[in-house]
Amino acid sequence: MEIVTATATTSEKGPLTKLVEAYSEAVAGLAAQGISSPADWEPLTEYIAKDEFKRVGAYLEELDWDQYCRFMTDWVGGGTRFEMTMFRITEAGRVVIQEIEERHYRGEDFIRKNVIALYVFNDQNKIVHLDIYEQAKDSGRWIMEAADAAMA
Repeated sequence: MEIVTATATTSEKGPLTKLVEAYSEAVAGLAAQGISSPADWEPLTEYIAKDEFKRVGAYLEELDWDQYCRFMTDWVGGGTRFEMTMFRITEAGRVVIQEIEERHYRGEDFIRKNVIALYVFNDQNKIVHLDIYEQAKDSGRWIMEAADAAMA
């Protein structure tokens, strides 16, 4: 097992941190424009190694890139408005850990979650793995249903 440590604090953003921030902004921008098809997420492939990508979500669902795009389409397609605030970001080796608060709005429903998103990058600086860990009183039935539908 390789052990990677992060022992310094800096105000300079690392190259992978910049990519995570750009990816997060791209997701938010696409979601705000409105998504009607999994193909609408294609601009994100600038950041993703499509053939290697795997996302493990808060419900332990495992999604490849195509399944992830279906999940995201179902999540946004029902009228979800999404906001987030980043609290902390850590870059060590090929990994970036993003600590955020997510806010999901859909109709009268509002969900707030504390989330840790763990991004793993390949040697080409593309995201190959994304793990989601969350704390929430209510995860949102529509989000769970979107995850189930993506794996069907």
